[in-house]
Amino acid sequence: MSEDIILYDLASRGRCASWSFNVWKTRLVLNYKGISYRTEWVDHVNIAEILVKTGVSPNTSGQGSAYTVPTIRLPNGTCIRDSAVIAQKLEELYPSPSLYHDANLQAKTEQAIGAIAGPLLPIYMSLIHRRVIVESSIPYFLETREKRFGMSLEKFEQSKGGEQAWKAAEPGFKLISALLTEHKRDNGPFILGTQLCYADFIIAAMAESIRRIDMAMYERCLTYANKFGELHEACKQWTEKDT
Repeated sequence: MSEDIILYDLASRGRCASWSFNVWKTRLVLNYKGISYRTEWVDHVNIAEILVKTGVSPNTSGQGSAYTVPTIRLPNGTCIRDSAVIAQKLEELYPSPSLYHDANLQAKTEQAIGAIAGPLLPIYMSLIHRRVIVESSIPYFLETREKRFGMSLEKFEQSKGGEQAWKAAEPGFKLISALLTEHKRDNGPFILGTQLCYADFIIAAMAESIRRIDMAMYERCLTYANKFGELHEACKQWTEKDT
């Protein structure tokens, strides 16, 4: 039996390296805690097949796909999905170094990130299609996104992307800036100041995902909320292991 945790992550073109927002939430926790793990790459087409064989229980909530990443497989064979659930389990199993969890703070952070990610989705998804996902996944990706958005991805970008998307995301960046100001106990770069918490990794995961998908998009995000970039920079050491 392997002593390493297995992290299932979405493959990318060329050299496989982590790019998914949700997976980065988990990868940051693993890297911060110095947990030994290895990555198994899946794509949009084979993710369900691979996770079924692994023994992962499907998502039956009716929200989202039945099989998603991040999913981890523990050395004892137990499989866990959902980044928040994984983070809690890793804190339980690997308590040092500790990562502070605050459900209320995490909810506020997810709300703020959602207020950015939602409006920018037409831009973000189109960049993923053009630059990131493996070519064998493109037909499936386009088909499923058309069903999700009620129009082709090209039309989604044309009708809802561009400057109107950035304008709609401005309130979200203001929420992030407020979040990174109002809860500080000292002058550190994180939400609470010098104390790191899981909510910080939610923000850092979004920043790292955008940076890897499109540097110009990342740099524009920084113009709306410089503290977004400061927190991301403070988490840089935990983004180095990306495979």
